[in-house]
Amino acid sequence: MTWEAWTTASFADLGDTWRKSQLDITRGTVESRCIRKNITVMARGTRTPSDVFRSVMEKAKQRLQLESAEAGDFDHHGIRGDERAASLAKFFRDRLPKKFGVEKGEAIDFGDRRTGQIDFVIYDRARCAPIRVGNENLLLPCEALYCIVEAKTTLTQEELDRSFVAARKVRALRPFKRSFVAARQGGSSAEDNRARCLYVIFGYRSNLSNDTEWPEKEYKRLALAASRVGATMDCVDRLIAIDRGMINPQAATGKWEANSADSVFLESYLHIVNFLDRESERREPVDWQMYGPKTSHGWKKLT
Repeated sequence: MTWEAWTTASFADLGDTWRKSQLDITRGTVESRCIRKNITVMARGTRTPSDVFRSVMEKAKQRLQLESAEAGDFDHHGIRGDERAASLAKFFRDRLPKKFGVEKGEAIDFGDRRTGQIDFVIYDRARCAPIRVGNENLLLPCEALYCIVEAKTTLTQEELDRSFVAARKVRALRPFKRSFVAARQGGSSAEDNRARCLYVIFGYRSNLSNDTEWPEKEYKRLALAASRVGATMDCVDRLIAIDRGMINPQAATGKWEANSADSVFLESYLHIVNFLDRESERREPVDWQMYGPKTSHGWKKLT
């Protein structure tokens, strides 16, 4: 299956309200891009979604859940977490185009501000080599970051507090000597050439009750976590609970679909890959001179 087939797969069964907000966020970028290229804007979904695509994604989700259960064979909490994060990273690595790298590690900016360890990051492998390649981790320039994913075995208040601490560090970085921007709202154009790094919390489950009140309760925990650590809600783009639903903290919207959790996983995947496609197209190449001195001393005129 081609990259185009994967990224233009159906949104038909994903819910009208959520789908509309998803399209509103990207409409400005899509329309401006199409005007420049003289392309007719097409509907992104289809009334008859691909059964093959949905089947492939459902089996992939089942494998992730099985591997998560198998990680429980380890007694050490850190090892269990590493195994689940590695399984999720492999899922993306196996499906994304080769221009994207999927690894765990750390990122820095030109002023040596750091993210701390990241469960895994999706970065620009085609145009940006890591600063350092370790045995298990990469050190990346922040200009290469596209998406950061934190994998959580169980979503709890303590875990969400940690996530916002980490997300705040990412937002404090200065790619291209400018800050990362939050998700653009209301169809705002992305022609400002500001870099954005998608931040996703991916939970296998939550310790809250799995019922219709879950989105509201989880959102309140997100708000509390952001308040506690002095971060803004838009530092986190999505919270995904694979067994029940997802939340957009910035827009203060959420959905609970415990009886059709397949669509949650599918929509989560499509949201990430569509973002990667858009962001990689408009991202500037890394200027390594930012990490070096302004001038090189010692040169003199020769005669």
